[in-house]
Amino acid sequence: MMEVVSKSSLLKDYIKKAAKYEAAGVREYWIVDPLGKRITTYEFPEGNTPGIYPLSGKVGVGIFDNKLQNDFDEYQEFL
Repeated sequence: MMEVVSKSSLLKDYIKKAAKYEAAGVREYWIVDPLGKRITTYEFPEGNTPGIYPLSGKVGVGIFDNKLQNDFDEYQEFL
């Protein structure tokens, strides 16, 4: 699951949705934050420590052992 957050939805996406997705069995949750220029990833139930990445370059999808990569340089015009 990947979501792009806005200023008005930060609390909802980082706290409330993350807890709901984990409880629902979502395996991985990504929060793309254009304002903060970062990507936060959560792997459930691996742990509560999120991965934090810059909003550029490639970021691997954990549930696929990072073999699948999202290249955020390709998305810059949309963010």
